[in-house]
Amino acid sequence: MLRATRIIRRGPWHDAGALVSWSALFLAVAAQFAGGTFPVALGLILFAAGLSHGAGDEQGGTMQRYGVLEALAYLVVGAAVAGLFLTAPIAGLALFLGLSAWHFGRSDCAMGELARYAIAALATGGSALFRRDETARVFETVLGQAPADPLMTLLALVGAGGCVLVAFALFRNQRGCGEAAIALLATAFFHPVLAVGLIFLVGHAVPIQRRQIAQYGAATVWKAVALPTLVATAGGIALAALVWTGALDVRIAAALAFGLATPHMLTERLER
Repeated sequence: MLRATRIIRRGPWHDAGALVSWSALFLAVAAQFAGGTFPVALGLILFAAGLSHGAGDEQGGTMQRYGVLEALAYLVVGAAVAGLFLTAPIAGLALFLGLSAWHFGRSDCAMGELARYAIAALATGGSALFRRDETARVFETVLGQAPADPLMTLLALVGAGGCVLVAFALFRNQRGCGEAAIALLATAFFHPVLAVGLIFLVGHAVPIQRRQIAQYGAATVWKAVALPTLVATAGGIALAALVWTGALDVRIAAALAFGLATPHMLTERLER
C-alpha cells in the first residue's frame, strides 16, 4: 500500500496527496477494464495532473517562479530536443528515456534509494518487459517508425532490474516500497501509456509536491507553480485537441511534449 513519504509537517495537503494517489489508482483500474481509448486518455490526464511538481524553480533551498530569461531558455532547449525527436526519433527516444530514469532515480521525493531506482527502472522499461508488443506499437505511433529490437530488449532488461529492486525495497520495508510495488503491478497489467502516467503521478510527482509543500509551505509552492502549470496544461490541451481534430500530426505533438519535458529533467535541483 502507499506509504507516507518524508514530510516535515503533516496537514491537509499531506492527506490530499494521498487522496490524489489512491484516486488515480482506482481510476486507472477502471480505465483498464473499460478498454478502448480510456487507458490512453487517462494516462495522458495523469501526466497533466502531475505537471505542477516541476513548474517552480527549486534551487538553493528556495522555491520561486521561473523568471523570463529562465522561461525563454527552457523553451529554447525544449525546441531543440523536439527537433531531435523529429530528425532522429530513436536517438531522441533513447535520450528521453535515459534522462527520465536518471531524473526519477535522483529526485528528492523523500523515498528510499532502492524504491526510487525501482520506480525509475519500471517507468522506463517495465512495460517493455511485460507488454513488449503493445509498448512497441506506442513507440511506433509517436515516432513514426518501429523501435529496434535491441532497444526493446535493453528496456526490458531495465524493467527486470526494476522488479528485483522492488523485491529488495519490500524486503527492507524501505520508504516508498508501496509506490514501487504499484509501479510493478501497473506495468504488468495496464496499457503502457496508462502505466507510465500512473507511475509518474503516484511514484514521482505527488511525492515531490508533498515534500515541497511540507518544506516551503503551500502558499509559496502555489505562487511558484500556478502560472507555469496553467500555461503547460493549456498547451497540453491544445496539442491534444489539434491531434484529435487531425490538425496536427501525432508525431509532432509527441516531439513537442517530450521536448518540453526534458529541460525540467536537466535542471531540477542541480545543486544535489
